Amino acid sequence: MRRDIRRIEWTFDPLETKNAHFNINRLGAISRAYIPNFYGITTSPLHRGLPTDRLLVEWHLDSPRVIAAIQDLTPDPKMCPAHVHLPGDEKGVSGTVGELIEIQTGLRNSLTEWFAKSYAILGVRFTRMGVDYCLGPYSDF
Repeated sequence: MRRDIRRIEWTFDPLETKNAHFNINRLGAISRAYIPNFYGITTSPLHRGLPTDRLLVEWHLDSPRVIAAIQDLTPDPKMCPAHVHLPGDEKGVSGTVGELIEIQTGLRNSLTEWFAKSYAILGVRFTRMGVDYCLGPYSDF
């Protein structure tokens, strides 16, 4: 803050739900941009032969949302105006390459549609059936 930095941005793999939870719920970052195949197809086992899709996150350091998050004052995202569901758990999404590509494509299409409607990812919710990206209007952050 002394250097007048108010926003920091980075990317992460939206299929890595543990990272999503940390970035969105614990740090209070938001996401409103989906970048398809950011690094291209790689041979890295980390990328599992999938397109390297990424969510761009924004960390608005002086926002009430971030201040509450870093003070551990934000409730778990139980309710949200919209959500996109992923099968999986806090460790991420698993399956065959074909199944993962299908999940990734569905996630890309859904999030891109919501972002075009001026929604942002504001929470990550773990359920018995998988993981939900919780979305709301930009004005909610």
